[in-house]
Amino acid sequence: MTRDWELTEEQFNLLLNWLDPDREAAARKYALIQLRLVRFFATRGYIDAENLADRCIDVTVRKVDGLTDYVGDRTLYFLGVARYVLMELIREKHQPIPDPDPPPVPDVDLEECLERCLRELAEDDRVLVLDYEEGEKGSRIRKRRKLAEDLNITMNALRIKIHRLHQELHECILRCLNELPAN
Repeated sequence: MTRDWELTEEQFNLLLNWLDPDREAAARKYALIQLRLVRFFATRGYIDAENLADRCIDVTVRKVDGLTDYVGDRTLYFLGVARYVLMELIREKHQPIPDPDPPPVPDVDLEECLERCLRELAEDDRVLVLDYEEGEKGSRIRKRRKLAEDLNITMNALRIKIHRLHQELHECILRCLNELPAN
């Protein structure tokens, strides 16, 4: 879905009012809903989780006028929209793609680019990413809890931070691979 319209201040105010008549409470709810939507898509492996969360918010904003009689947790409504967006993504993914797959990238180039991109990260971020990925399943979970505790953040905040760092690395690696000379 391309965004062919812009969210107006009036629409945003209607959404906030629908979430809660108290403006501050509505802003907190909005932030939590956005975070839950990002987590919803990130945990399913979508690197563009923030854009997909925005897509769910856009869909809801377009319908908020008709939702005045909605009773219940507003977060659940957004998560329902997210499930439909996810089904659309899955349906799109199963349609045949006309372009052929790009040729495989030699592992050496990929490793070189990964090393280069890791060096470009801030020292704390580089250590965090490497520590986060280290270990086997059981020990990795314990280690991640310890990382979150050491950083004084929740596990969810840690996952989101790692997701953003992975996204940054992914984009860097793609740029790097495009810069390499063709074989």
